[in-house]
Amino acid sequence: MNGPNLYRRKRTVWFPLVTALSVSFAWSLRATDPQPIDLATALRLAGASNLDVEIARERVNEARAASDAARARFFPWVAPSIVVRRHEENVQDAGGRILDADKQSLAAGLAINAQLDLGETYFQNLVAKQVLKSTEAAFAGRQREATFRAAAGFFELMRARAAVIASEEAARVAGLHAAQIGISVEAGLSFKGDASRARAAHERAELVLLRARTDQRIAAARLAEILRLDPSVELIPDESTLAPMTLEAPGDDLGDRIARALAKRPEMDESAARLAGARLNRRAATQGPLIPTLGAQASIGGLGGGPAGSTLTRDFDMSSDLSFGVSWRIGPGGLLDRNRQREMLSREKQMELEREKVSDAIRRQVVESHARLQSLGQQVELARKSLEAADLTVRLSRGRRETGVSAAFEDLEAEEELARTRRDYLATIADYNLAQYALRFATGD
Repeated sequence: MNGPNLYRRKRTVWFPLVTALSVSFAWSLRATDPQPIDLATALRLAGASNLDVEIARERVNEARAASDAARARFFPWVAPSIVVRRHEENVQDAGGRILDADKQSLAAGLAINAQLDLGETYFQNLVAKQVLKSTEAAFAGRQREATFRAAAGFFELMRARAAVIASEEAARVAGLHAAQIGISVEAGLSFKGDASRARAAHERAELVLLRARTDQRIAAARLAEILRLDPSVELIPDESTLAPMTLEAPGDDLGDRIARALAKRPEMDESAARLAGARLNRRAATQGPLIPTLGAQASIGGLGGGPAGSTLTRDFDMSSDLSFGVSWRIGPGGLLDRNRQREMLSREKQMELEREKVSDAIRRQVVESHARLQSLGQQVELARKSLEAADLTVRLSRGRRETGVSAAFEDLEAEEELARTRRDYLATIADYNLAQYALRFATGD
């Protein structure tokens, strides 16, 4: 679906621009640490210097060169030559007599050769075109995969960052409670064991915070690897992105999404080209040998020489030879080669099964992504309500404590529950946003 001209035009326009953006962004990372990054920047950098994309691009170049080489087989080749011959003593003449002859000669000229296996060359040229289409579709697929991996890495970083934010707040609140209870114990107003319990809660909150920061650092390094940035520079997501995005509607028709995916996914174009190539190879094995092989040769130059002692250029004059022939090949690689025909037929069936396999995988991906997005859409709403309830519990607990009705640990437990609920809510948002990108990727948008 993406032709060679479209591929060249996209590469000409976007590749230098995105590469320059990648270089400038990577240079800016050296100046500050940590470095904020938003989703738009991550997506722009995704395909700028991704190694999988670069490998796919070179495979396209290789396939294009192979296609040009297959087309060049229709043309003859030229062989300039200079040949010096020297013979001494016995030689046999045309009548069978043995003669003692010393002679030498010089031949210089140009030979034009053409041996054209019309059937094989014709079909292999068509196969090379299908290979080129397949590699171009694979290149488009690698670009899409790189973009999706960047989005997934960004949202994973966002999830880790959300956990750090919630854990920092939980550790801060636990520290305040521990300090307040410590003061109360020193004044003789509280039990000493309460101070130990509060300190334990504070240390536990600090442990959770340390683990969350480690997860964030690891997620940042993985995103930097995807974007091919310096992993020693810590990336942090833009705080404004910690909110639900609206890219896909969870309730859209599933059948339409599947049909759109089968029509737009480059994997289907790749498998279709591979299948077309296998069918052409099967035709080359069955129909190609029926087309004759053409052979022609023209040698034009000069020939001179004579008996021993004469110069190489003696009697030097023009000499030419012309030949033309038509032939068929019978046996291996030609007519009646049943083994090759069976082999090509089997490969064609394999490509048909591979195409069905790709189609089934795409359908599954769309269904899974659609179901996950529907579920996460409901989970975001439930997590929001849970967060509101936890926040209300904290406010009520604080009010009860200020009036002396509740104990200090009731307030601390409410704060811990609020921190856990906030982490769950932000993590659910990250999963929900990623699920939207996953559905777009599965659908081929």
